[in-house]
Amino acid sequence: MLGFLNVYKPSDMTSSAVVQKLKKKFHIDKIGHMGTLDPMACGVLPIAIGKATRLFDFSLNKTKKYIAIFDFSYTTDSLDATGSIIQKTDKVITSRDVLNIIPNCVGNVSQVPPNFSAKNVNGKRAYTLARQGIEFELKPKDVQIYDIKLLEQVSVTQFKFEITCSSGTYIRSIARDMATSLGVVGCMIFLERVETGEFSKDSSTELESILCSDSLSNFLISPTQAFSNVPVCNINKEQFEDLINGKKFSFSRFNTPTFIVYASKLVGLAKENVDYLSLSAFLYEEE
Repeated sequence: MLGFLNVYKPSDMTSSAVVQKLKKKFHIDKIGHMGTLDPMACGVLPIAIGKATRLFDFSLNKTKKYIAIFDFSYTTDSLDATGSIIQKTDKVITSRDVLNIIPNCVGNVSQVPPNFSAKNVNGKRAYTLARQGIEFELKPKDVQIYDIKLLEQVSVTQFKFEITCSSGTYIRSIARDMATSLGVVGCMIFLERVETGEFSKDSSTELESILCSDSLSNFLISPTQAFSNVPVCNINKEQFEDLINGKKFSFSRFNTPTFIVYASKLVGLAKENVDYLSLSAFLYEEE
């Protein structure tokens, strides 16, 4: 079995739990999610099956889009609604205040991850140390925040946003940093991922619907379907043999560094290397 599932993950469930449920139900040996979604969050969670798991790195470096609600009246130790309240504020802000600071939050941002995150600190997860009350510092990481749109003011203290950003961006950290710019405190109280790379909410299927089925055939997405915007490079039998044996051969250049390679059937994903192909993910399966 080879391909992807575009799963809509429910809230209050870990991404790993989604994988385990699918693995157990359909007896899949090789399966994994492509980009963790926080337990409290809902939304798009691409699942790779079989050799498609080799495309993890390719899929990970994709733009993501979220719908988030921030509350600017309090903050927690985890920067989201699941944590313990550590600070409150009585200052009231307006939509105009929020709109004024958004430009400062967009672009190449040096972002400090939340202490309650899966970051590695001396061999231990940051969230483990945070729960134990151990003090530590996480280094800032450069991320790209492409766009933040204020969708509506939900209540006196709550605001809904659409956020488009690079992989590795913590939405909870955006809530904290926006609050700092506003002179208040804040945390994330809702998060939905609506896009991650080629996978979107509109084409996703709720986890429970998949689990209620006897087969994955109606939900499985092939690599060529999933990455339909990636150019296809057709090669002949001789070139196929060269490619899998690491030999070089010339090819027609495209304006992108990544290709889907065919030799009568799907071979895999390759990348441009000066003037030859270098196979980065071999997906070919014998009949």
